[in-house]
Amino acid sequence: MSRAVVVVGGAGAIGRVVCAVLAEAGMAVTVADLRGADEVRTGLPGGPHASLSLDVTDRDAVVAALGPGGTAAGASALVYAAGSNYTGPVSTTDWDAYDRVMNINLRGAFHVGQALSLDLAASPREFSAVFLSSTAGLRGESGASVYAASKFGLIGFVECLAAEIATFGARANAVCPGNVDSPMLRTLAEQVAVRRGDTTEAVLTEFAGATSFDRLIAIREVADVIAYLAGPRSTGMSGQSVVVDGPPL
Repeated sequence: MSRAVVVVGGAGAIGRVVCAVLAEAGMAVTVADLRGADEVRTGLPGGPHASLSLDVTDRDAVVAALGPGGTAAGASALVYAAGSNYTGPVSTTDWDAYDRVMNINLRGAFHVGQALSLDLAASPREFSAVFLSSTAGLRGESGASVYAASKFGLIGFVECLAAEIATFGARANAVCPGNVDSPMLRTLAEQVAVRRGDTTEAVLTEFAGATSFDRLIAIREVADVIAYLAGPRSTGMSGQSVVVDGPPL
């Protein structure tokens, strides 16, 4: 029987590559997202795969899908790849943007963690939860307070969740990519460029040169690490934050 994995945020730029990598590894993938899940599912190799419309900010919907007896309960692994970003100084914080980022990046993860905890308590088993954090969750920088706070919080949440679900035979880890070549990073670069009076390409070049790699991280490189943690060969790892990035300059 193939390993069943739920990818929350599976229609996003990183999520859809994660789905593809998991499917290529022979896993049965349930693509869960607010929109676009069906389109991703139909493009996956192998199977059987499934899709699910899911709003991570709706706790009742998350528990109904992932909790005991839920439509996607009983899986062997889950990847939380849902996320939102915002940039700006603390002094001019956009509170609507703050709420959006926190609701998706952190509160949504709590909703999923609660549903998983309930399902695992009802049906203990070997299980792996992987949450997509960021190197912004390990060190802060100017203009990133909201995003960084959400990702710092996510790492703390994962460490706590890992300790709680270990008794069920389950584990939880965070993956912390650096600057990933993605639409989200380009949007961020555009926003930073406007704030600085610079060009988007200049900001992207700066991002790429932030480590000794002198390049951006490819989405596939992140997805490969997530797939390893979601699989059965990483059973000795839990409560960890795995960095996918180059060495510092």
